[in-house]
Amino acid sequence: MHRNSPPPPPSLHPPSCPEPPGLSPAALGTACCVLAAVGYTIVNVCLRHLTVLYDPMWLLCVKEAMTVVWLGPLLVWQAARGRRPLPEGRTLGALIAVGLFTHFGGNLPLIWAMGIVGLAITIPLATGVNLVACAVLGRWVLGERVPLQSGLATAVLIVSVVLLSGGAGRANHAMALSEHVVAGPGWVALAVAASCLAGMSYGVLNIAIRRALTAGVPWTAVGFLIPAMGAISLAPLCLGRFGLSGLLATSPPDFLLMVFCGTLNLLAYLAIIKGLELTSVVRANVLSASQVAMAAVAGLLFFREAASPVLVAGVAMTIAGMVLIGRPG
Repeated sequence: MHRNSPPPPPSLHPPSCPEPPGLSPAALGTACCVLAAVGYTIVNVCLRHLTVLYDPMWLLCVKEAMTVVWLGPLLVWQAARGRRPLPEGRTLGALIAVGLFTHFGGNLPLIWAMGIVGLAITIPLATGVNLVACAVLGRWVLGERVPLQSGLATAVLIVSVVLLSGGAGRANHAMALSEHVVAGPGWVALAVAASCLAGMSYGVLNIAIRRALTAGVPWTAVGFLIPAMGAISLAPLCLGRFGLSGLLATSPPDFLLMVFCGTLNLLAYLAIIKGLELTSVVRANVLSASQVAMAAVAGLLFFREAASPVLVAGVAMTIAGMVLIGRPG
């Protein structure tokens, strides 16, 4: 969708605090993207803890169901006031398809891969592929220009992903010793492939979000449809696989942690929606790539994932890329 598309009505934008004097849309978009990165990192830490205890399908189902719980009543209220809460026709079908691809090609493989090679490997891999996908699709689908500085920052971050990914086998071996996960070159290769597939799906998702918003689709519809596809599709699968008694066997503290993950994930998701509305896809995703550094640090601190000079170098290059993208062009 071209830039001259009519913007959505102000009342359909996510509620936000008044902008300080002189704060540009790009600065606000940057802040939203960074806040989303922090939120997603906390969510990933919780999922990393839970994925060795529960099936990824059940974790994702509960996490995405929280969007239905929190945003569902808002859409009902909009419908009661005569507003159209969801898009129609091809736009609705496209968002549903992207939502299903995001969960089955992105979230599920990524959560599973966390239990094989850890946070410090999966998040950098997914982020790097996401950056490449967004750069290509943003130029091809949205016609966005990729500034030289953003392109250079993206290249630096992708190199950091390559460095961080070099320790996948060592990370799997360390996890197998301490957490009794499956180990071996075959499992490592599958986990790396799953992380890359997740990154590709997130790139498609980000392009779809930005295109929908610039076409005037309300943020509530975009924020609801993608996660809701996970809850709607995964709930019957979980019930069929584990039975009601198996699902109810989830310990209350762990279930509350899943609920917390879902709520925080929704807040981060809405923040990235606003960020994608106010800034370009490439810039938004390079900023969000700070998850790479935070995930690596979290993996080392909380889960004692294997440290190495390659890991340190990758984190340092990630920080360098963040500094580069933050400088005036």
